[in-house]
Amino acid sequence: MRSSFILLLACCLAFAQAGSWRQTQDYLTRDREVRPSWSHRHSDLWPCDVADYPEAYLLIHKVEKRLDRIEDEQLKSNIVAYVVSQLRQCKYGNEMDEHCVKRSIGYAMSFISRHKRQQMY
Repeated sequence: MRSSFILLLACCLAFAQAGSWRQTQDYLTRDREVRPSWSHRHSDLWPCDVADYPEAYLLIHKVEKRLDRIEDEQLKSNIVAYVVSQLRQCKYGNEMDEHCVKRSIGYAMSFISRHKRQQMY
């Protein structure tokens, strides 16, 4: 009976230690930002106040792929200005709302398509 109690106590202590170690690791890795290879940090095209948020990368990446196929510099700058304004609307304090950014993808793609069509006529 005594050995069972000691074994149970040892297991409880081991689980408590493992849980606290996991929380420490989560805390340490949360501060390190893992950025994709297409990170837009310090880009001339995207201002830092929106490009430094990892939540914005998906939208920025999709827009850049579309911008590669556009030659008109004025249209490109209009698109970037529109996307930047959309991203700024998704900021709340020092955080960016990921769901807002994902909704903005559709708006940005629609904006690009509409302006490309207008340019054709």
